[in-house]
Amino acid sequence: MPVEADAEEYNMNHKRRGKAVIFNHEDFRKKSLRRFGTAKDVKFLQETYKNLGFEVVVHKNMKAEKIEETITNCKFKQGVLN
Repeated sequence: MPVEADAEEYNMNHKRRGKAVIFNHEDFRKKSLRRFGTAKDVKFLQETYKNLGFEVVVHKNMKAEKIEETITNCKFKQGVLN
């Protein structure tokens, strides 16, 4: 059961929900900043999405170019992430 690109709600009426992609940014190299507690946030998000039946993929501290590439792959290659 595909979901329309502009759908307001995600179709939850099938066994295979799809992938939930989490981008976790703890370290910021340019400004020597760090966000503490992100691991805890990711853990709760992973549990929530897994409980909803999603396959969860977590990416940590990716550069902008890699984030764009990952999102493009997700959109245009049927959710295949490297």
